[in-house]
Amino acid sequence: MPLVAPPGWWPAADATGRFLPLSATLNCTLAVDRMATWLGLEREEVSECTHVVVLPFFDGERTPNLPNAAASILGSRHTTEPGEILLDLYQGAVLGLLDALDVIDRCSSGIRPDAPLVLVGGGSKGETWRQVVQAMSGRTVQIPEAEVLVALGAAAQAAMLGEERPEEVARRWNTRQGTILASVPRDEETRDRISRARELTAE
Repeated sequence: MPLVAPPGWWPAADATGRFLPLSATLNCTLAVDRMATWLGLEREEVSECTHVVVLPFFDGERTPNLPNAAASILGSRHTTEPGEILLDLYQGAVLGLLDALDVIDRCSSGIRPDAPLVLVGGGSKGETWRQVVQAMSGRTVQIPEAEVLVALGAAAQAAMLGEERPEEVARRWNTRQGTILASVPRDEETRDRISRARELTAE
């Protein structure tokens, strides 16, 4: 029977014959860098708070499934600071990633609600990314010290011995060792504000 998956989601086979669920997003670090350049700001030059809504869909989006969407800035005023716009672009991008996580949760064996979010890649080194992920998710955030987690994952699969599973190899190698950020209350107000704006502009 063919696998029926929602847009933006597909499974990738691993060396054990199991499947790793993946969900795609198009507008994340690239969108932040584009907006920061337009505003003449560095990545970390964000305001402490914002009431602007930035929908970061420069190239449409896969998750959420909005292939014809475009980037929008809503609610700006003469008093709006550039850092407010950049901050909400982070928030909109992170909400897209959390949407993708929800898709994976629904289409896989499930994700424990108390499981930490593991941040990897260049964006994970930025304080703003870390803080926005904490606030938008309300979950513990973990940033491994290892620089090449994807390569380590492949090596863990190659190192399987006997009945040892790849995740057991990864635990033995302590691939997640690094910074742990405690959970904070989820920013429901910002999530709701962005979600309402998405619904109004979805078409």
